[in-house]
Formats: sequence, C-alpha cells, structure tokens
Amino acid sequence: MAAGIIAEYNPFHAGHSYQISEARKLFPREEIVAVMSGSFSQRGEPTILDKWTRATLAVENGIDLVLELPFVSAVRSAQDFASGGVKILSELGIIDKLVFGAETSDLKKIQAAAKCFGEKNFPNRIKFEMSSGISYAAAVTKSLSAETNLPENFFKQPNTILAVEYLRALPENIFPVLIPRVGAGYKEKNLQENFSSASAIRAEVFKKNPAWEKILQVTNKKIFDALQAEKKFGLVRGENLFLPLLTKIFTTSPDEIKNFFGMREGLENLILKSAKNAKNFSDLVNKITNRRYQTSRVKRLLLYFLLGVTEIESADFIRVLAFNDRGQKLLKKISQVSNLPIVTKVTKHLTEKDFLQKNFSAPYKKNLALDISATNLRNILFDTPKSFGQDFLTSPKKIFSLNSADDC
Repeated sequence: MAAGIIAEYNPFHAGHSYQISEARKLFPREEIVAVMSGSFSQRGEPTILDKWTRATLAVENGIDLVLELPFVSAVRSAQDFASGGVKILSELGIIDKLVFGAETSDLKKIQAAAKCFGEKNFPNRIKFEMSSGISYAAAVTKSLSAETNLPENFFKQPNTILAVEYLRALPENIFPVLIPRVGAGYKEKNLQENFSSASAIRAEVFKKNPAWEKILQVTNKKIFDALQAEKKFGLVRGENLFLPLLTKIFTTSPDEIKNFFGMREGLENLILKSAKNAKNFSDLVNKITNRRYQTSRVKRLLLYFLLGVTEIESADFIRVLAFNDRGQKLLKKISQVSNLPIVTKVTKHLTEKDFLQKNFSAPYKKNLALDISATNLRNILFDTPKSFGQDFLTSPKKIFSLNSADDC
C-alpha cells in the first residue's frame, strides 16, 4: 500500500521537504502519492507556478506520483478541499494512510474535534453561532472551542482546521499520520531562516527586488530557479481578474448572477453595487467582504461566477501531472483496482472541439473541462498572457532517476 498527501505546493519549500522526509522515515518502503491543487489555490488565487512545474518539483523532492485535485475541490472551503482530496486518494485503491501536518503534535485533540461533527446537536450549535452574522468558519471555530474546551486560537490555525476536516472525511481503511508543522506559521508574511511559509515566499517573490538569497535558504536550487524564471517572464497577478470580472458583472443581470454557485442572501446585489465603485480587484473584494463572507470565500465565489459554475458535482476522475519510476508502477496498479478514468493525455478524453462546444459525453468530462478553463483563465492573468489550451498540449512529466524531466 502507499501513503497519500493533500497539498498545494504553492510553492514547494523546506517545510514540505521535511514532511516528506519524516514520512519516508516512517514508511521507507512505501510510495507517496500527492493530490495537489491545480491552477488556483484554495484561497481563490492563481498559483505562483503552473501545476506541471509544481508537480515536477514535488516529484524531484520526494513524491512518487502527483495527481491534480480538481477545481471543484481545490477552490472550496476547508471541508470540501479536504473531503475532495480524501475521496480521490481513497478511490485510488492503493492508499492506506494519509500524511498531514498541523500546528500541534496532539492527534487526540484533532480527533476529538473531528468527532464533534458527528454529534446530534453540533449542527444546531453552528447555526446558532451563525445567527449573530458571523461566517460559517468562525461559527465552527467557536463551536469546536466550546465542545472541546480548547482555545479558539487552536482552531484558527489553517493546517489544524484542515487536519480536523481530513479526519472527518477519512474512511476507516485509511489511518491518519500526523507530522507536526515546523517553522513559520502558514500566514507568516516574512521569510524566516530554514523554514518559511509559502505565503512568505510568494510575498517576497512579488517584491520589486526580492531577497533571492533568503528564498534559496528556504527552498532549494531547482525551486529557486523556477521562481526566478517566472519572475523574469512576469508573475501571474490576481489583480488582472478585475477587467474580466467587470465585463461579466456588467453584462449579467442580478437574476442571472444569483444562479451561480454559492450566490445567496442577496449577494448578487452587493457584487453589482461594489463593482460600480471598485477601483481594482482588491478593492472589489474588500467591498464585498463582510462578517459572513470572508475574503477567501469572496475570491472563490468570483471565480465560480467568472468561470460559469452554476453547480458542483463530484469530480470522479484521476488526472496525472507528474511521476517517477515508482509512480509509474503505482499508476499501473491503480488502473487495475480503481474504477475511475485515468487522464494522462486530455485529448483522449476531451477534444478541444468538444470543450469549446461544451459537448460532454460523460459527467466527469464537465469537471475536466472546468480544470481546463481554470488553466486558461490563469494564463490570461499575466501581464503578457500565455497560450490558450495548455492542458491539451501538456502531458504528465516523468522524472527519471537522473532527475531529468520529459513528457511521458
């Protein structure tokens, strides 16, 4: 059997290497499969490097097989992000453990919190907290704190709350393996020695004159080179969502806007009102953000709207991004035991013509098309846009023993 990890690697850094090395110590003879978000992160932002580059770097740094976490799970709340990743891993048929990090070493505390969701009155407690006007996430934090007698700050740590959601979603045949997070916190914006957060690394790269020597200390040469190359070309900018959004908002009626996924409670009117006065994308997001709709959720909702998502269904397919020799053998095993279609070359499942005409002969192809659309959207968010249809042209990357990458 093999171990699974659910990640974003946005970008890959020393903390990720530490987690993988610890997993290797625990399970030296077993393969590791990572399910990784694609073109956009869970926070609704374009990833700093494209998904194939991030997957390649992950394999070069210890992962055997990288699969894409589809947009319908990747750009969602912590609960849906976790359950979507767990679902893919469980349906591979070869995973018996989930490796994850948290800002605590006490697995029992996380298990106690996850158990709360199965108690009869817990949903009512969450609804009661939300009645004061706070967001679902904030209500969950308050409710878990009250039920477990743990401080609210314990559940405000992003990796810890994700860990709770992983345990909620785990089937009985996959057991949890907690590796405590080391170094800087997830939201830490400044680079730290040895271990820095992905947020801090991104923030530094986006500076006019990044401290590249510090970035090298918390990544490695190949990741460093990839980030420098992206900086030289021109970084992807979420701010460039502004004009496409304005165009769609002002050509869509409020009645139509409310039909998109996640739009409720008159949010369509707030979006229209905010767009009329917004100066840029950040300003638009800030005007929509309130106690109920926090920043990350607003960014996700705007992406659903821009990409035309009216409903979300289970992805039910396996998208391969990168692998090594061990990962290639795993893929053969997966093909023998899993019922899910395995997507290596997109054109074998969905042609560009079918994509453009929205001609989907199987339900999973609709979600595959959404991943393609997300990549296309990310590619126009550069100051110099990249090519359309990259998913149709790019095959999974095989990383050979000599650490060279090529198309398979």
